[in-house]
Amino acid sequence: MPRKKKEIIEEPVEEVKEEPLEILETKDIIEEPSEIVEDIPEGALEETSLDDEIIEEDVAVEEEVLIKDTTSEEEVIKKLSIVEKKRLEEERKSMGNRWTPKTKLGKMVANGEITDISQILNKGLRIMEPEIIDVLLPEVTDQNNQEVLNINMVQRMTDSGRKVRFSVMVVIGNRNGYVGIGKAKAKEVGPAIRKAINNAKLNVIQVKRGCGSWECKCGTAHTVPFRVTGKASSVNVTLIPAPNGLGLAVGGVGKKILSLAGIKDVWSKTDGQTQTTVNFANAVMDALYKTNTMSAQERDIKVIGIVTGNTN
Repeated sequence: MPRKKKEIIEEPVEEVKEEPLEILETKDIIEEPSEIVEDIPEGALEETSLDDEIIEEDVAVEEEVLIKDTTSEEEVIKKLSIVEKKRLEEERKSMGNRWTPKTKLGKMVANGEITDISQILNKGLRIMEPEIIDVLLPEVTDQNNQEVLNINMVQRMTDSGRKVRFSVMVVIGNRNGYVGIGKAKAKEVGPAIRKAINNAKLNVIQVKRGCGSWECKCGTAHTVPFRVTGKASSVNVTLIPAPNGLGLAVGGVGKKILSLAGIKDVWSKTDGQTQTTVNFANAVMDALYKTNTMSAQERDIKVIGIVTGNTN
């Protein structure tokens, strides 16, 4: 079937009338009043400019004073901060040196009843806490006054296999009449060295020094006061007084021990298996210890200039 066509209905369009713009009359325009500028005399202008200059100068002077005050305050603050830092460092050091003593001797040192290590060694008291040496001989804690003499790797055979450990020997001293030697073992080198240093602090001895050489006779404490012999296993070491300026005529291990003890010149004579470092070091320490067991008359002490421990 044919489709029916849709009927299109046309609607009329309304015309828009153009209205004329309203023209504003001149009467409706309101003008704003302009600012009235009065004439100012020339003298008044000069006075105001001078006043402004004076005010600017005063402000500049005040700024300079303020800057000076601030700089002085900053300098004072810096100085105070430096002093405060020093005080804090001292407090930290004192806090680091504090410890809880466990022995009677440690409590006496902590309370200040004992102020010199010679008071302990002359009475033959036993040191059982390394912190005692840290307080009475603070120079020993310096790394320059600590020497590692020997590091040896040891093994032990067990059911689970070989267990490796390290054996370390260390010597410490204040280079002024006190020296100690210690030995320790651990699974690693670092802990072994630290344990050996603590053991060396427990074995500190005082050394007698003087000028026992007939070639010198200067009376200063630069060598051993007399001939002494030390023994450890098969090793024998004899220390002989030497003139000033000679140096240490002894093996490498002996040089380290004697230099930390404060001895600058010495002759030596050795016998036995001196290549064994441990025995050689123990023999030198035994010889130094025997300087305290030898007796001498008062006239000889004055002539030789024998000094026990610190020379200060």
